[in-house]
Amino acid sequence: MLLTSTVVWRRTVTGCLLASCLFPLFAPRAQVATAPILPETHTLGHSAAALAAVMPAGIKPFYAGQLALIYSAHHNQPLWQDRDAVQQFQQQLAELALSGVQPQFIVWTQWLTDPRVNAMARDVILSDAMLGYLQFVSGVDQNGEKWLFNDGPYVLTPPPELAVQHWLHAVHDGSIGRFVAGLAPQNPQYLKMHQALKTMLSDTHPWPRLNGQESLRPGQISDDIPALREILRRSGMLVAAQPAPVPTADNAPADARAPAPVTDAQQSVVVSPAADSPKPSASTSDPSVIATVDPQDKVFTPELVDGVKRFQSWQGLNPDGVIGRQTREWLNVSPQVRVTLLALNIQRLRLLNKQFNTFIQVNIPNYSLVYYHQGTEVLSSRVIVGRPSRKTPLMRSALSSVVLNPPWNVPTSLVQKDIVPKAMRDPGYLQRNGFTLLSGWSSDAEVVDPATLDWNMISPAHFPYRLRQVPGANNALGRYKFNMPSSDAIYLHDTPNHNLFLSDMRALSSGCVRVNKASDLANMLLQDAGWGDARVSATLKQGNTTYVSIRHQIPVNLFYLTAWVAEDGKPQFRTDIYNYDSAVKIGVKSLPNAERLLQ
Repeated sequence: MLLTSTVVWRRTVTGCLLASCLFPLFAPRAQVATAPILPETHTLGHSAAALAAVMPAGIKPFYAGQLALIYSAHHNQPLWQDRDAVQQFQQQLAELALSGVQPQFIVWTQWLTDPRVNAMARDVILSDAMLGYLQFVSGVDQNGEKWLFNDGPYVLTPPPELAVQHWLHAVHDGSIGRFVAGLAPQNPQYLKMHQALKTMLSDTHPWPRLNGQESLRPGQISDDIPALREILRRSGMLVAAQPAPVPTADNAPADARAPAPVTDAQQSVVVSPAADSPKPSASTSDPSVIATVDPQDKVFTPELVDGVKRFQSWQGLNPDGVIGRQTREWLNVSPQVRVTLLALNIQRLRLLNKQFNTFIQVNIPNYSLVYYHQGTEVLSSRVIVGRPSRKTPLMRSALSSVVLNPPWNVPTSLVQKDIVPKAMRDPGYLQRNGFTLLSGWSSDAEVVDPATLDWNMISPAHFPYRLRQVPGANNALGRYKFNMPSSDAIYLHDTPNHNLFLSDMRALSSGCVRVNKASDLANMLLQDAGWGDARVSATLKQGNTTYVSIRHQIPVNLFYLTAWVAEDGKPQFRTDIYNYDSAVKIGVKSLPNAERLLQ
């Protein structure tokens, strides 16, 4: 493997040397050094020794061998002479370090803020970090769903040869600033999130903590109130000069009936913010401090209730003014932890759609769907996604057809885990819920009467039949299904139960995505296919299953963003329902050094 890497890097250097014939290596520019900083060497071994000699004790570049090749080919001249490019690059490195996805970036930020590192040593470390950054940027599109949603760091390897050539060409022709800017996420959200991250990083005071365990309701008295008041003040939630932050999905459900009660089982699937809770400050943990507080300052007043409601809207929670478990956990998240969440989600921007003007995006932790047509948002809808035990997968596909009055061929996993156990306990369950029992999955499968089965001889793991639910009012897919190729049999669909869309925590399905405004989405797509309202209504009324192909397939992106900046300029945060944000527990280690590089 080492021999292979050496060969690759020798080819890289050869390509760069050939390119240097076309690009003058040291054009006369004010910021470019005119003489080598290291002694000029004529062998690779001497170059490696010269680079090692300028490094402070205890610092060894990760890509030492590759750097020796590069600097040897460039006569040991410095590569980083554009101060603006250096500043841009260091800020991008700091953001990646804060995300925690690869600890080596934390090491690079430590080295770049080490007072012992200067002159040529700094140049070498910047180049070392650039090689690691090029591997990340070049590979994240294909590997991002593993690198950015995993419990452990990805493997750091040499970057592609072509990426290194592009970097060195930019150095040669004086376009390094433009090159570095092109390495940042090319998404309109990036600059907004970058600025929000820097703003939050400036709040360095200890963060208060709510220590109570019981729900806190309006008018109640609690020792947590002084800490709550400080948190709301520092979060900007006590002054109602600005409208309350709102989620990016619709706030008015199509069905306004009272929501069904949330069961203990549903509540247990909601995962708290992924990062560790910060330590309590003295203002909330010292009994002597609490004892000096006026009892009137411990009342959960209307002013504080309004602030809590604004805070809950900020987190995508139901703004009921009650401090329950979810609200308390988010109140305890410090600005520093929010910085790492922003940094991680900045990297996830790289996976968002950047090629199409017409597409559908589903942000899983925000429980939202947005349909863009010719670059304009034409529909925003709440959705229900998979519960943590049956996650909705991250995927990129294309919507190909709309099915009116769809039957539901129940996936084998659901048959085994859900339906067969219920049918074994209740023989009438299948008939009451409109399920047809078929002898197999072939097109000529025969209907089987459930009454003829010997349920004592059947187990959920060995159920040789197929279950299909007939179209109708009680069908689990509702009136519309939106087909798109998926190896996991995942698709968008309607639902007969719209009450659940009123809940703020909607990780409730078995993996597919239920759409609140499914009828609106279907009508838009069907009209584009030449179907008028009358034809749609008649088909739905007849009840026959009808497949309608879409003239142009529409890209669909199921993605996972737990932090972004809303239209009002306020950063939004969402509960990490699948525990994909655990990398920030590592990213917090880079806070002191990252803050210096981001200034």
